[in-house]
Amino acid sequence: MRKIVFTAAVVLCLLVALGGAAQAQAKKNPCDNAQTQVEINDCQAREYKKADTALNTVYKQLMTKLEDEGERAALKAAQVAWLKFRDSDCEFEAYQNKGGTIYPLIYDGCLTTLTQQRTKELRELLKDR
Repeated sequence: MRKIVFTAAVVLCLLVALGGAAQAQAKKNPCDNAQTQVEINDCQAREYKKADTALNTVYKQLMTKLEDEGERAALKAAQVAWLKFRDSDCEFEAYQNKGGTIYPLIYDGCLTTLTQQRTKELRELLKDR
């Protein structure tokens, strides 16, 4: 009887350990093992969304720091123009891949890079305030 209880306890411990490992695997970033073009494109789109969220956060912080209405208006106009530039520039960069499965990767990759650069620029302006 003791062998059965001991074996059951060992099996139960193994199941708990395996369950924890499965949970850790489930929490692991799916982009760490992206293999298909669809998965890779999706991961790049996620990266762009993160970069865009960071940009919007820093932009809003900077807008609240600017006390002069004219300066806020100038930043808003600059940001709108920058967004048009970014989108057009990335459209040009990805143009040769238009219609291909790699197009979203190239386009979103460009958006991500330029957005991260702009976020860095705005953070620098925010530091000076």
